[in-house]
Amino acid sequence: MKINTGKTRYIVLGLLAHSPQTGYSIKKAIEFQFNHFWQESYGQIYPTLKRLVAEGLAVETADSGNGRGQITYTITDTGKAVLKDWLSETPEIEKLRYEILLKLSFGSSTEPPVILGHLDDFIARINALIKEMEGTIQLLHSLTEQGDDHTYIELTALCGKYTYTAMRDWAQEAKSLIAERMLKNETKGS
Repeated sequence: MKINTGKTRYIVLGLLAHSPQTGYSIKKAIEFQFNHFWQESYGQIYPTLKRLVAEGLAVETADSGNGRGQITYTITDTGKAVLKDWLSETPEIEKLRYEILLKLSFGSSTEPPVILGHLDDFIARINALIKEMEGTIQLLHSLTEQGDDHTYIELTALCGKYTYTAMRDWAQEAKSLIAERMLKNETKGS
């Protein structure tokens, strides 16, 4: 389960400000637009939607036309005001959490090839994420050219691309440094 940071309400309000949504469509939008920097679970989204309705920040409409009985949520004017207030607040500084950094910190307790393998895997995953971000940027750019402006979402994808590129560059440099030290230690031992 994801840690509840208290920001779920603002993510949901932000998505509802764009268009009415179901809980499912909110989850999918978060996965598509924010996955490189934010995650929310259904266990966070649905209770948040219920609270927003109870607080008068959103309204729900039952749609039984598709046979599923889905509930669509729409932001209220009060919800828009709460979202606007939150947007004017200074963002908190997030802390970076990468397990690979923990493993590197304790790398002297294992053999260098183990850490090098972790770095290779990390680089492969990061390259896939960079490619994903580039695809997202292209898609959003083409939608903007068609008149559907996604500039701000495109900027978050661009941040993801730059962040992942920096992490990949760091991992490649880390591999070089480890290999250099291994060679130096082998030379000393000869």
